[in-house]
Parts: sequence; structure tokens; C-alpha cells
Amino acid sequence: MSRKTQTAAQQESKAGDKTAMYVAIVGLIGTVITVAFGYLTVRTQLELPISATQTAEARLARAASATFTSTVIAHTSTPSPILPTPTITLRPSTPSPTRSMGRILFQSNRDGNLEIYVMNADGTGQIRLTNSLTNDANPAWSPDGKYVIFSSWRSGNEQIYVMNADGTGVTRLTNNTYNDWSPVWSPDSKHIAFASNRDGNPEIYVMNANGAEQVRLTYNSSNDWRPFWSPDSKRIVYESERDGNAEIYVMNADGSEQTRLTNSLRRDGMPSWSPDGRYIAFLSDRDGNYEIYLMSTDGSGQTRLTNNPAVDNVPVFSQDSKHIAFVSNRDGNYEIYMMGVDGTNPRNLTRHPADDNSPMWSAW
Repeated sequence: MSRKTQTAAQQESKAGDKTAMYVAIVGLIGTVITVAFGYLTVRTQLELPISATQTAEARLARAASATFTSTVIAHTSTPSPILPTPTITLRPSTPSPTRSMGRILFQSNRDGNLEIYVMNADGTGQIRLTNSLTNDANPAWSPDGKYVIFSSWRSGNEQIYVMNADGTGVTRLTNNTYNDWSPVWSPDSKHIAFASNRDGNPEIYVMNANGAEQVRLTYNSSNDWRPFWSPDSKRIVYESERDGNAEIYVMNADGSEQTRLTNSLRRDGMPSWSPDGRYIAFLSDRDGNYEIYLMSTDGSGQTRLTNNPAVDNVPVFSQDSKHIAFVSNRDGNYEIYMMGVDGTNPRNLTRHPADDNSPMWSAW
């Protein structure tokens, strides 16, 4: 072989070695970048929200594109596994009475005479609040849950009293020789509506929360009673016999614009306004015996919720408007029950051989 030919062969061999070295280096760089890309992608998906993950991936893609040009030999490798973003699956909860749903006041003669009791919304923790030789009845919460108003015969005739939520500090609010009963606190805490026969027959009155400025709202020769406030404290729904039988009426808080909501041949009474302002629950014997019904606040859409041969009455809403507590003698004596706002899943809360009545729900 000539010297010239030998020299050309050596140069060609060196060029081949350099090419192989370049290919190895490029392959190594590709492997490193691929591993780094996979690692950063996994870390980014675990630590960043979706938009941030997409941004990080875009930056890495641009970097890889700049490194590998069309003149570089393609490198193929198995991509690193990408871990899925963790997710949380929420299970739907079945509505059921819990302590977080507040407490329920009620009256009971389980200790001989009528007294005021309180329990959790699931029926547990039943505690006696009053201890009088006469009857204490018709309890209702203050909006902040700190006080309880009720009627009592402890002064000789039925009058309205207030006490702390634990039963202490009993104070008399009304003082006359006739009867005052069915007190209910306005949601804005400013007033108390109640029924009284101080002017002859039962009528609706209102007073300040401290008992001052007692004002008559209804003027009829028939009975007006069982008031209940709207959640905005602007209206009062009540029961009236002014048209011959008991029906549900509503009026402004000053007694104006008294409007009839129900019109049946039998009694409609004991109305209760839902805290969300959408519905009024009431009792009616329009179908033969007393059952719980529901209607819109304008009187439309009257719907029966309970259906059994026993007496169901005194409905009152939970603070989330999803449940209704009521009284029934379906198991023999009068007990406190609760059900869904659509009448489903009724259950007994008190289960006592004595009579439990007049539930009132709180949010605390």
C-alpha cells in the first residue's frame, strides 16, 4: 500500500471513531434529558396545579427541541412512567339527625306536670330545664340560642317568661290577669309575637324582647293565635277562625295586609315558616284526620307529607330547612318525631311513656 493510500485510510478510521464518539455522546445526552424530563414531569404533576404542570412540560419540551436539531441522529428510549394526580372521592351523605343540626326544645309531662326540656337533634341528651309546681309550656328559642321564652302558670294564670338556655334566670315578661301564650321570637331578635285573650278572645300581639310596648295586631271577634315569624322578621303567619273554621293567614309585622292562604272545609292550623323562606308547614284534617302538609308561602302547592290513621301535628323546621320535627301519637302516646322536608324517613326522637309535645328547633 502506498504512503498516500495509507494516510487516507488512517484519516478515514479517525473520522469513523469521531463519528461513533459523537453518536455515543448524543445518545447519552438524550438519555439524561429523557430521565430528567420524566422526573420533572412526575414532580410537577404532584406539586403543581394543572396549569402549572402544563407550563413546566412546555418549558421542557422547548428545551429538548432546542437540543435535538435535524442534524442530530434520533435517539429512542422508553419514557419514564408518569404518576397520576391524586384525587379525592366525596361520598354523598344520607340526611340523618346529628348533634350538629342543633337542639330541640319541647314540653313534657313525664315528671308529673308540664315542664320544658331540651335534647339534641338525634334525640339524645334529654335534659329538664324548668322545675315548677305548675305547668311550663310552649318553649321557643331566641335567635342567638342564649335564651328560651315560654308560657307558665306559676303566677296563677298563663303568662310569658324568659330564661337562660340552661334554665337559670327565669324572668317574667307579661303581667296581666288574663292568659298570654304561644310566644315566638322574631329572627332579628327585636320582638316577640304571642297570643292573648286579654281583650276577650285570643288575638295576636307583639312586644319588645324585654316585654315592653305590648301592641295588639289582630282585631276579630273570632280566634287568632299560633303566630310564627318569617325569616326576615317582616311578616307573621298565624291561625285564624274568622271565616268560620280555622285557616292559615299571613300579615305584615305591624298587623297590616292580613291575607288568607288556605281555604278548606276543615281545620288548617299550627303554621311554621321554613328558615330558607320558601315553605310553610301546617296541620290539617281535610283528609279525615290530622296530618302534616306543606305549601309555598303564597298558599300554592299544598302537599300532604304524612299519611297514617294517627294524629300528626305541630310541625317545625330545622334551621337548614331540610327536616321537620313534629308530634304524633302513632305509637300510642304523643312523642316528638322528625322526617325529611318531603315527608320521607320519619323517626321517633323521644320514646317516653308520657306525652312529649311542642317541639322548637334551634341552630345551636
